[in-house]
Amino acid sequence: MKNLYKQFNDIDINITEYEEMDVTEFENAQFKKEMKNRISKKKTKKWMKSISAACLSLGIASASIVGLSYTAFAQEIPILNSILKLFSDREMLTGYDELAEQHHLTAESGGNSITVNEILFDSKSLFVTYFIETEQDLGETPMLAGSIEVNGKRHALPFVDHTLKKTGENQYAGLTKAVLQLDASLEEGDFTFHMSSMTSTDKKDFVQLGTQFDFYAKATDNVTQIVDKEATDEDLILHLEKVTYTPLSFIVNFNSIIKDQTILDEWPFISSGFHVTDDLGNTYETKMNGGAGSGSHDMSYMFTYEKLHSDAKTLTFNPYFELLAADKVLENGVLYRDHSSNAPKKTVELEEITINIKR
Repeated sequence: MKNLYKQFNDIDINITEYEEMDVTEFENAQFKKEMKNRISKKKTKKWMKSISAACLSLGIASASIVGLSYTAFAQEIPILNSILKLFSDREMLTGYDELAEQHHLTAESGGNSITVNEILFDSKSLFVTYFIETEQDLGETPMLAGSIEVNGKRHALPFVDHTLKKTGENQYAGLTKAVLQLDASLEEGDFTFHMSSMTSTDKKDFVQLGTQFDFYAKATDNVTQIVDKEATDEDLILHLEKVTYTPLSFIVNFNSIIKDQTILDEWPFISSGFHVTDDLGNTYETKMNGGAGSGSHDMSYMFTYEKLHSDAKTLTFNPYFELLAADKVLENGVLYRDHSSNAPKKTVELEEITINIKR
């Protein structure tokens, strides 16, 4: 990719040849303001690197887009270089910024400015960070309506989560995480990120974005280890299918099976998973990526754990089921349990599973 950057940088462009276009007074004034604010900060090398990356990696398509703005090459905005770090406490993203591909390309739509900042793909999960400037205030944590497709398939990434944080007046940093189907993985892909709109938390204020970003992403290096082991406690079964190791995490796929329906009748709220340690005594925090199945009795899950210690040789998985009773039955017949409930609960621990780490 870097060699291609150099080839683009060698292209001879006659900057005196251009096509005049009509612009409104507002666009003219906005252009002058942006140029005045940045003229003393421009660095030729940084601009050339950014335009090459933009040509190769990212395209924008939208009927409402005014065009590429000079703010597209906006590394000067401090927050743009640290959005992944801003969300690292929420998504276990420590170190992800070191591998993420930088873009810094901005589109303008309806008076709103959207800058795609960092992109990272680990073969199963896609992370995209961005910076949005709107014409109106949308509160501290607005909601984004959007979707991501890969290789032209809209439903290939069914688990999509958008998080936005206010960073200044009408300014928001965002992180979107999209996860492939639980049994799927890709070494590379052509992705399309559709950004439809933003809404304030109270749903009183609304901003139309109508913007689309297209980009190519190659997965980080990873190794998949088939485990195919299970732990059983009478009618409760956890089947550890496989572990995928990436440079910044390891991903666990497993099945949760409940063979006796009477267990669900007594304990309608059930969760399951693994507490994981290595032979060095390290414990690993986890976050669920998603689950699917044919009902509470047979579910498939994918969990992401923290970065594996470089000197670890084995991993021990301690399986568990957490069984929770309901507080009450709502008027519509739905069972309900409050987060601070004192209703009965029970934890069932199964026999541990230990594996040698495949490097």
